[in-house]
This record gives sequence, structure tokens and C-alpha cells, in this order.
Amino acid sequence: MTEKPEIQGMSIVLLGDFNPKIFQPAWFAAENLIRSSEAEAVNIEIINPEIAIFNLDWLQVQITRDRCAISTAQEPYYEIVRDLCLGTFKLLKHTPIRVMGINWRAHFRMRSIEDWHNLGHKLAPKDLWNTILKEPGMQSLKIQGTREDGYKGHLRITTEPSVKVSPGVYIQVNDHYQADDPIIGSDKIINILEASYNQSKRKADEIIHAVLNWS
Repeated sequence: MTEKPEIQGMSIVLLGDFNPKIFQPAWFAAENLIRSSEAEAVNIEIINPEIAIFNLDWLQVQITRDRCAISTAQEPYYEIVRDLCLGTFKLLKHTPIRVMGINWRAHFRMRSIEDWHNLGHKLAPKDLWNTILKEPGMQSLKIQGTREDGYKGHLRITTEPSVKVSPGVYIQVNDHYQADDPIIGSDKIINILEASYNQSKRKADEIIHAVLNWS
């Protein structure tokens, strides 16, 4: 079993009150958040008062009235996505943001079908299910735990058979934060992102390592 994922990604998802039409590639370039050449080469799917979706080769941005998702599927850009998010909402500091999820996801290839089944048996023992189902198998397992860092929120881990790597396992860690009331702008959540990003990455790596080694 190698702990190097074949496919991976991270996203920062914010819930609040957004104006999608602001989030145009030209605005990001004007504020030095992306290069001018990137803004010119961007793939814009849609930008209107209700939704904005555009992509670069390393970046995906999706914004609606109540949700902002900034993501990448390339590990070298993880911290750049963080910095883009920080820079954006330090500029748009009056944007109310209530909730943040830092999401880490990865697909890992297992050595064999036997190891793949063994991990499923460890995560979801079949003794009880064998009494009511023929050949029960784990499809999706979600486990949630409370935070230990003093912030409001939780950690939620999703483990599933990979649909992209065979035999493989998909693991997602949702590091969920909720700002204290009153919510006036973006400061509370953005300060949490700035202070907690590195710890979030370490915790996600620790969780993924533990799950993989249960096989």
C-alpha cells in the first residue's frame, strides 16, 4: 500500500452572502490575485448576478449568492488557493461569511482486492449485516468528531470505494468551522483560515494515514 494518492485535491468552501458578479477574472487580475495572462486565458462557464463559474488549469471557482468554492486538483497549488482566498476576502472584508470548510480529498490504489476488502471490513464490520444481507459491502462511511482547537465546528471523514482508481479507496476530510455571532463581515472566518490552515493540513494527513493503515 502506498500512501501517495493517484488523484487528490483540496477546496475551501465558504457559506455567507456573496455577489457573484464581482468575482470576474479581470477583477482578480486587477487586484494581483491572479496573473493578467491567466485572466486572459481563463475558461469562463458563466458569470451573472446569480452565479459565477470559471476555471484555470490549476484553479476552479464557483460562486452563488450563498456559497463560494475555490478549489484545485494539484497539490503544489494548495497554499496558493489558500492565499487567493485570504487575499480575496481581505479586500471584500464586508462580505458576511458564517461557515468555512477546508476539504481534503484523495484516491488511493490498494495493493490487491484482498487489501481493499480488508479495509472495508475494518471500517464497517459485516457480522451483523451478514444476518440480513447476502455479501454486504461498504458503500460510504461518514464519521464526525468534535473539534479540539476551541473553534466551533466539527471534523467529518468520508470513506468510500474509489470510482476513479481500482481497487482503490476515496477519503475526504471536511474540516468545518463556524464563526461566532454576530457575523458582520469576513474577518472572523478569514482569521481562522490564516491561523488554522497548516494545522488543518497536518490533521487531515494524520487522519488519512491512520485510515489507510487499518487495512
